[in-house]
Parts: sequence; structure tokens; C-alpha cells
Amino acid sequence: MFSAKAHYGLKAVVYLAQNIGKGPIQAKEIAATQNVPVRYLELLLSQLKKARLINSNRGKLGGYQLARPAPAISVYDVVIALEGRITFVSSHDTGEGDRIEMAVSGFWMQAEATLVNYLKQMSIHDLQQKAESDEQMYHI
Repeated sequence: MFSAKAHYGLKAVVYLAQNIGKGPIQAKEIAATQNVPVRYLELLLSQLKKARLINSNRGKLGGYQLARPAPAISVYDVVIALEGRITFVSSHDTGEGDRIEMAVSGFWMQAEATLVNYLKQMSIHDLQQKAESDEQMYHI
């Protein structure tokens, strides 16, 4: 399971993608619109900047922008920047030994590989498009 870091970080990056062309976006605006505590968001933005996914400018007109086009940033990039390596279990014993252990370890390895592949295939642009199409839907 991923922590709130990945959730809030993805929301922030998608918000930046939605606002491309509007100049740098301040952390307080992202925090207010995405319902994320600003201090916590600033820590996440710092990690995303360190991973070179976003850029920042200081000053009155400063803020944050994507470092690359949204289609070139995968969900995997953001998750890894915030959470570190994706792993379902702490170790995978694939050596000789108990057949059950080998079967279960193989299952977890395949599950990890499937998740990583899915996260790599999904771009920030994909999430942005989904958010924009969902915003235009009316729910009764």
C-alpha cells in the first residue's frame, strides 16, 4: 500500500500539469486547491524537485512547474521519488528450499512486476486527461 505521500504528490503533479502555461504555481495554491497541508506539501515538492520532476522559482512570482512535459512523467516516476522502491515483501527467497516459499515468493515478485509495469505505463498526462474528463461529468 502506498502512503499519503504518493497520493498527495500525484495530486500536486497533476495540478501542475493542468496549469501548464500559467507560469509557476505557488505551493499555497496547490495546497488549498488539493486539500493538502501546505507544510507537508512543501516537503513533497522538495522531494519531487530533487528527483528532477518539477522545477521551482523563488520570489514573489515564484512557484513550481513541471520539469518535463506531462506525457514524459510516469506515475512510477512520482511514486519512486516519494516512496522509494516498490516492494510487496521485504525479501524474495527464490533460492532452493521449500516449494511453498518459492511459489509464494514468485507470486509476490510477479505482483510487483505487474504493478511497476502499470505505474510506468500511466503518465501524468493520462491522469490529467482523466481528471479533466471527470470534472466535466455531472453526477446525480
